[in-house]
Amino acid sequence: MRIIGWVGTAAAVAIVVGVVVTWVAPNFDEAQATTDRQTIDCLTSHLSHEDRASIARFADKNDFDSLWQVFDRVFPDCAVRGDQRDRKAQLEAAAWRNLSSDREFMRMREANAALAASGAAH
Repeated sequence: MRIIGWVGTAAAVAIVVGVVVTWVAPNFDEAQATTDRQTIDCLTSHLSHEDRASIARFADKNDFDSLWQVFDRVFPDCAVRGDQRDRKAQLEAAAWRNLSSDREFMRMREANAALAASGAAH
């Protein structure tokens, strides 16, 4: 009788695990997307004014290696999941796109362009 009890318990556990996996699996992509958005938001919000100004200068000079180094300094403070390290380049690129659409950042880039134009005119 004990064997039947263990088999019944094992079957019940297998059913519960199957239900949990089925319930969690569809939400994994949503959970990953949510944590990725949090990390991307963190990457842009944790940049200091000087970081943003540096990124604007680097972008205007097409010095993307230096631009990514600024994001690389902030990334460890913003990553919330271990698997995000494997996707760091994609997350930083998304943060760059968000930053590129920020009005204050666009003004920095325009100011850099105006400064460069006035320097070239002299």
